[in-house]
Amino acid sequence: MSREIVRPLVALIGRPNVGKSTLFNRLTGSRQAITDELPGVTRDRLYGTCEWDGYELTIIDCGGIGPESEDPLWQPVADNARQAMHAADLVLLITDARTGMTLSDDAVVKELRRLDTPVIVAVNKVDAEVHEAEAYQFYGLGYQDVVFISALSGRAINDLLDLMVARLVWDKWPRATPAFAPQRYGGAPEPAVTTGAAEPAEADLDAEELGDYPFAWAQEDRPRFISDESWRQESIQLVFVGRQNVGKSSLTNALLKENRALVSELAGTTRDPIWAEFEHDGQRYEVLDTAGIKRLSRLKEDVDYYSLIRAEQGLRTSEVALLTLDAIEGIVEQDKRVAAKIAEFVRAVVIVVNKSDLLEEGDAMRRVYESYVRGELGKLGWAEVIFTSATKTRGLPRLLEAAGRARENFHRRIDNQALRMVLEEAIALSPPPVVKNRELRFFDFRQIGNCPPTFLIEVNDKKLMRLAYRRFLYNTIRKHFDFTGTHIEVVYYVKKRKRRK
Repeated sequence: MSREIVRPLVALIGRPNVGKSTLFNRLTGSRQAITDELPGVTRDRLYGTCEWDGYELTIIDCGGIGPESEDPLWQPVADNARQAMHAADLVLLITDARTGMTLSDDAVVKELRRLDTPVIVAVNKVDAEVHEAEAYQFYGLGYQDVVFISALSGRAINDLLDLMVARLVWDKWPRATPAFAPQRYGGAPEPAVTTGAAEPAEADLDAEELGDYPFAWAQEDRPRFISDESWRQESIQLVFVGRQNVGKSSLTNALLKENRALVSELAGTTRDPIWAEFEHDGQRYEVLDTAGIKRLSRLKEDVDYYSLIRAEQGLRTSEVALLTLDAIEGIVEQDKRVAAKIAEFVRAVVIVVNKSDLLEEGDAMRRVYESYVRGELGKLGWAEVIFTSATKTRGLPRLLEAAGRARENFHRRIDNQALRMVLEEAIALSPPPVVKNRELRFFDFRQIGNCPPTFLIEVNDKKLMRLAYRRFLYNTIRKHFDFTGTHIEVVYYVKKRKRRK
């Protein structure tokens, strides 16, 4: 579904722990929102697309309005939900049949009555007919549209969706109606992909050879090339990653020029990943703000674990990881662990030193600090280091420019003939050592994939390849070809000799 289609906004509003996130996941057909029995899990607004009978709607999951969660951030969470309530074209007031009407429900209703927005009351946790008697009390709220549902089991969700479609005036969103469904779902075909050598004229590796590739990835995730340049017209996909309280959400808000993500001094404020789009100098961007990454041994609650899993999923599907550091606290062990996690998913990287306005002014100080960062994060020495200040909105254009360069190199394809010439010359000048009277021989060099750039080196015996010489060849590729800002991979492969019949 195209994200450029304008759809009606449907906000899920209610007090904490009535099942808003469960209903959000049900309506969007996803597991985007974290759900837990603990009240107040959701803090930020989450957006997802719902399709029903040819109509498309944007669903907004919000934090609860009310103090039941005992969350220290319940007041800003409620204010965040109110923003969605005022922006919505339709409000679903979610209530809990098992607990009945509460003072918080009444308080939410009083706020809704000040708006002209249509409201549907969705009485949740009505898992069977025996529970309906408990739900009839919600007709006392004075709304005509009341639906008894179970977000967990899916009971009466179809009735709710029919009512949602009926209560919206679709003249405002014509492209989200069934009349435009053929254009939405029958668009251009997906970009074709091919596997094998970068040069189409060269023979691809056969299936038997592919089966012996020493890749850690699954069969369908092997290196491949995007066969066209369509990615240049797509949004640049950014994801903020880092430990807790380094300013990822503040940077997200600064880029969006709005308070989209909840910000506080409390560590671990962000739980659900927050996705948004924006444009800068004619270039579209998608940004994902993720929860701070902690060590598994320090995850105290299930919510923290699910936040970590979703942060890793966001990192896996992004193009450019923005590794965010705290300029005042410097680099700690957890920053190095996050860098290792980025390396595990072999993404493009920009190192973001946030809160740099608190450092001493001057280029000399920044050069010293950059040298310190590169020394501590030695394996990311090829990544650009950008100094930013989210509160003062400094360094953001330079950050986006660096992300664009990193993404360009993440997709880069080089000429295989040039690669062979460079590596053959390097090997001739610095041949590998002889191991146990055996000489390491090289048969071919070529790029076999991008995103990240991946190179294949065919040898007679991988056991003869010492670690130091692997590093030498890796550094030779980086020295002669511009892969600034992105991981690259070098795969060593022993080509099987075909037996004579």
